[in-house]
Amino acid sequence: MPDLYQRRILKHLADTRYQPRTVMQLAAELGVPDDQFQAFARSVEELNQEGQVVLGDSREVVLPPPGREITGVFRKHERGFGFVIPDEATAHGDLFIPPNNTLDALTGDRVRAKVRREPRRGGAGQSPYTGRIVEVLARCEQQYVGTLAKRGRHFVVQADGRSLHDPILIRDATAKNARVGDKVAVELVTYPQGDGELPEGVITEVLGEAGEPEVETLAVMRGFGLAEQFPPEALQEAREAARKISDHVPPDREDLTPTFICTIDPPDAKDYDDAISIQRLDGASDAAWELGVHIADVAHFVEPGSALDEEAYARGNSTYLPRKVVPMLPEVLSNGVCSLQEGVNRYAKSCFLRYDAQGRVVGQRFARTVIRSAKRLTYLEAQALIDGDLREARKHAKTEPKYPKQLVRTLQLMNELARTIRQRRLADGMIVLGLPEVELIYDDSGRVVDAEPEDDAFTHKIIEMFMVEANEAAARLFDRLDIPMIRRVHADPDAYNVGELRGFARVAGYNIPARPSRHEIQQLLDAVRGKPAQYAVHMAVLKTLSKAEYAPALLGHFALASEHYTHFTSPIRRYPDFVVHRGINAILDADARGLKSPGFKRKVKDDPRLPDEDRLREIGRHCSNTERNSEAAERELRSYLVLELLTNHLGEDFPGTVTGVTGSGIYVQIDKFLIDGFIRTPELPPAGERWRLNPNTGALVAQRSGRAITIGDRFTVRIAQIDLARRQMDLVILEESKTEKPKIKQKQKTKKNRNKPRKNGASPKVKKLKHGKRRRR
Repeated sequence: MPDLYQRRILKHLADTRYQPRTVMQLAAELGVPDDQFQAFARSVEELNQEGQVVLGDSREVVLPPPGREITGVFRKHERGFGFVIPDEATAHGDLFIPPNNTLDALTGDRVRAKVRREPRRGGAGQSPYTGRIVEVLARCEQQYVGTLAKRGRHFVVQADGRSLHDPILIRDATAKNARVGDKVAVELVTYPQGDGELPEGVITEVLGEAGEPEVETLAVMRGFGLAEQFPPEALQEAREAARKISDHVPPDREDLTPTFICTIDPPDAKDYDDAISIQRLDGASDAAWELGVHIADVAHFVEPGSALDEEAYARGNSTYLPRKVVPMLPEVLSNGVCSLQEGVNRYAKSCFLRYDAQGRVVGQRFARTVIRSAKRLTYLEAQALIDGDLREARKHAKTEPKYPKQLVRTLQLMNELARTIRQRRLADGMIVLGLPEVELIYDDSGRVVDAEPEDDAFTHKIIEMFMVEANEAAARLFDRLDIPMIRRVHADPDAYNVGELRGFARVAGYNIPARPSRHEIQQLLDAVRGKPAQYAVHMAVLKTLSKAEYAPALLGHFALASEHYTHFTSPIRRYPDFVVHRGINAILDADARGLKSPGFKRKVKDDPRLPDEDRLREIGRHCSNTERNSEAAERELRSYLVLELLTNHLGEDFPGTVTGVTGSGIYVQIDKFLIDGFIRTPELPPAGERWRLNPNTGALVAQRSGRAITIGDRFTVRIAQIDLARRQMDLVILEESKTEKPKIKQKQKTKKNRNKPRKNGASPKVKKLKHGKRRRR
């Protein structure tokens, strides 16, 4: 099952606003469809049998009390206190650990804590329980990186980021010939036992002079465990696999080399993992178009269980840092024989989709193929050709700018079909957010020098639509055969988050129902598009949506309005796509042997290339974690590079937008660079005012004047201070942009408030941080 249902149930019950509900009431609150209620009820029963939930006398579902001890992962705050995130959720959420009760635990450690009840705690939204850590069960396997400094007679390293707040004492900095100002990697050897005691560590690697872009990039890679080098055995297997391609078409593959096929990618792309063919269909058939989505057949080159496969699984995905790619596969494959380069034969897994005039799928099939891309295009080059501007197209060309009529006609057909598909998906309820994105501009040394809005060429959406359609087709294939497969699932919004969105929408002057459908959320987004409230409302919707993840559960993809969805289109950079490709191979091989008989499904399910459901869950959890780790590494390096630029602009003023509101202050994003800074409540104007978070509206409200600040409000802010090591920026407000602030209503009675990727390339100037295939969902 319903592994994903179980996680949703536990998350919902752990919310401080949860009131006991029967199974049926809980299902309604979580928006479970009627045809899935029995599966949902089984999930609740399984959780009850495992002791993770309790069914009371009235059959109401609650979480069990915390007990005398809990185990979980510790998160430490810079002010000395922290929280234990329990291995098994309790009705009281995370356990608060006061200062001087943390033992020597650090952020990320797995700990055991004694639980005690505090009679004076337990106000609204607050647990009456606190804890004391009594044992560190396992240390977080994290390598700390930071800058070596000297304090008095001692050497210390101030770790980057916020996971370790105290400096690390280094007894022998000369062992690695490190110098003050060097960026170094450190392994801890002793841990602080109390306040004022510093952890001790040894330098394991000197990375170079702190502040240099390449050194800071390497530091982020070390800090997030991103390995640059591949194991020798994996590299050797990659070299041998690269020889497994022939100029001749193997008998088990369709020859598509005469078919006109092209690629559209960012200007600095190296690993082309998808290509497109398209044709108009005439005749009596219901089909009006045939779309071919051709994906690099990486599974052909990587054997299950090989050293190369194990390393790809460990990495989970490629990581796209600013100006640096940490690939999932060695470049001899990812940028070599697997990449669908122009003018060479390449092995592909092809998905053929037939559409009627309304853009609805009327037929699909998969095949192993050999293709030869006729043209490599960039997004802006392809858009210019669609628009009929040859001069503009040549400006953005990365290959010889020759544009035969067949190419232009192909692009026009792609544009026509993509727009038709998009209209169909919008009618089905696809969610489209209008939030700003920027491209960072670098100098030759790799430092950020400026930022500019990302281009809005429709060719990005053309490729996005086609990739989404192919991903859906792959998911449908396994669903029709009733074969378990890893999926990209995006659950419906949490009931509490929807309550927050309703309250926020009302504050902005709009109303949505208690359980809004996709269409009603879509109508809200469209109603504010192009208006002052757009950013605020679109940001509120984004925070309402859960994060997509990998699991074998049949939950669909809420934002895409997709009943069945997986990832098939990027096996060069995502391991789950590997798993899907191997499953398709099992189906194609069974089909080729004429096994479409009563035993067909069983024979496919028994194929060793298809993992069982338990293994699929394990793969899903692992790859969801590696994806989050990669995203965090990207944010970390991006923040450093932008903040480094802004250190040259201390005291300067910028327009900004409120992106977060807490009881202690507000986060304001500088519009030009899309980076957040913090303003504490004592520093909010007017001086001496007291501010309090309004749980009904989510606004920070001045107690004397009644003035309110909420997400989406606009201000002119001044950069007051930047701490590069901690990736932290402090701002002060100069003035409010009154013309763009939505009217705030103070007495709303709403529910309580809570809170293709870019690729490494030769261009030294521009790197798109939210570009290309990263948009392909």
